[in-house]
Amino acid sequence: MKINCLRVDVYRSPYGDCSNHGVSSRFRSLLLYCPDGPDNFDSESETPLNFCIIRHHNNSFAPNTCEIVPACVLESGKVVARPHHYMFGGNIGYTSDSRFSYLAGHYNPLKIHDRRE
Repeated sequence: MKINCLRVDVYRSPYGDCSNHGVSSRFRSLLLYCPDGPDNFDSESETPLNFCIIRHHNNSFAPNTCEIVPACVLESGKVVARPHHYMFGGNIGYTSDSRFSYLAGHYNPLKIHDRRE
């Protein structure tokens, strides 16, 4: 099964990377899950290490916020966040493609939560 995705550029701080070797420190761009994205990969082969999704929050502490987190594809074909706790490592992701703003719900860059300890 083909998984469609959107290529998102990684922007790093000039003062150094704090992602503790997260995906944003190893790749210049991420493959963000997007049902109508122009890029794709075969889910039956190995999932790319730089594959991510946008995780949305809608609770009282962080209403209407979202971030980019590493993702994986289950055997059923469902795309989910990797089962670890990730935090912000200092890098952000953005592309000018209008599909990105549609997925995020706004036009701003998103924090990449890929730091793991």
